[in-house]
Amino acid sequence: MQGIPEVHALSREEKIGQLLCLGWSEATQQDDARTVNAHARAVVEEMRAGSLVLMSRNVGAPEPLRALIAELNALAAIPLLVGVDQEGGWITRLGPPFTAFPGNMALGAIPGEQAEAYARRQAQAIAQELLAVGINWNFAPVVDVNNNPNNPIIGIRSFGEDLERVARLGAAAIDGTQQSGLLACAKHFPGHGDTSVDSHLALPTIPYGRERLESIELPPFRAAIAAGVGSIMTTHILFPALDAHNPATLSSAILNGLLRRDLGYGGVVITDCLEMHAISRTVGTARGAVEAIKAGADMALICHTLSTQREAWQALLKVVETGELPETRLDEAVGRVLAAKRRLAAGSPSTNAAPWKDPAHAALESEIAHAAITVIRNTGAIPIPPDASLLVISTHPAGPKLAHALERHRSTVPFLKIDKGFPAAQVEEALRAAGETAVIVTTAPLPPVEDAPALFLKSLIQACGDRLIVVGLREPYDLRRFPDIPNYLCAYGSRPCQLEALTDALCGIYQPAGRLPVTVPGK
Repeated sequence: MQGIPEVHALSREEKIGQLLCLGWSEATQQDDARTVNAHARAVVEEMRAGSLVLMSRNVGAPEPLRALIAELNALAAIPLLVGVDQEGGWITRLGPPFTAFPGNMALGAIPGEQAEAYARRQAQAIAQELLAVGINWNFAPVVDVNNNPNNPIIGIRSFGEDLERVARLGAAAIDGTQQSGLLACAKHFPGHGDTSVDSHLALPTIPYGRERLESIELPPFRAAIAAGVGSIMTTHILFPALDAHNPATLSSAILNGLLRRDLGYGGVVITDCLEMHAISRTVGTARGAVEAIKAGADMALICHTLSTQREAWQALLKVVETGELPETRLDEAVGRVLAAKRRLAAGSPSTNAAPWKDPAHAALESEIAHAAITVIRNTGAIPIPPDASLLVISTHPAGPKLAHALERHRSTVPFLKIDKGFPAAQVEEALRAAGETAVIVTTAPLPPVEDAPALFLKSLIQACGDRLIVVGLREPYDLRRFPDIPNYLCAYGSRPCQLEALTDALCGIYQPAGRLPVTVPGK
């Protein structure tokens, strides 16, 4: 990355552009978001955005993606920061052939110090794959401490509930990312782990005092800052102990006071997407961009809507012209963005043109997946005897994939799909099919008001007894709802590597040694 100007050399309009990290989508059905379409051109040429965010809709095969990013950089007067959420696990924007690494909670389940080594190595491999297509910023790692089992949006994206372990693994991931030449981003400051509301949908509140925040939420961010993290993403959550009126993204007390002054952070602060309902349905996205920059953020993230992005650009320009946003604050924010770009320019470019083809990456994802599998309950049904017949039952899309993966070890493994409404006819068919087989049922979080899954599993327990094996395809909190499950193991995700590790554990190919990284209340 070359040709990064000084702040004073930029026009006011160019400075406003550097404050924006924007995404683009389809304008029409024929206007593919995986191309430099009209929306993408408006973002780069009209609004002069300093940074772009890639969503799944923008990502195709590696070569076209590399060409797309190169074309966008050619349109930009100042080299772009190009960011993506490639956390591993649940939130992974770049699909095959990019490596589908397990997520953070899988790493958190790996015992001992080897988890840190795996976190660093996984981050290095992800960074190599992103750099090879021109992406230079990963919005990872998540360093939220997931100590609320009802959290609908963090869950397996967290390393777990042990704040010291989260801090160590987060720092290792940051080190692996940035030593590889990519900008890392610790999120979501000052902590999104203890919420039961998704900030995409509403404005959550964390009601605890500063002492509690210092003891749980903040240590991983302190560790990230000590590790030299290049950027931090804010969260749209109200912390009344810190600011009674403004969510963190819009709070000077939190961004300037806590993050800059108290924690001593000097890198780039970027907001989470301002089109999330916690902002868009309260102060509004455009005003949210203004208030975030005034409060101490350096960059406003707006992922989706062209008209909304234009409104934010105009709103920022207006408050600079009127003096509501001082030129000194504008220059300070732009200076940090340009400094991050110079930091990347000083790094070494990737020398591997196709790292996703590297056998070492495939081996690493498999190692991590196998090391994470956690057997929580076992009456002796795991491993499944080699002469036992199998049946997989699932409402989850990964159910048939699990059955297929089991056929690596067994000739035929039937699969029964149960719709989420648990129709009586399907339930009766499943109970008949259970017969004398080993029955494997997958679970993943479901709305707690639905009793049908619990009733179904209760019926299966009565029909199968210890032959029933339940597989948790996400975090293990399902155990709260199904207290009588005889056999239970957790994979922390349903990526192909995790399904293969599950089948190896179920069939006795290896002895899984994962440990729960979270507490299941009452269990």
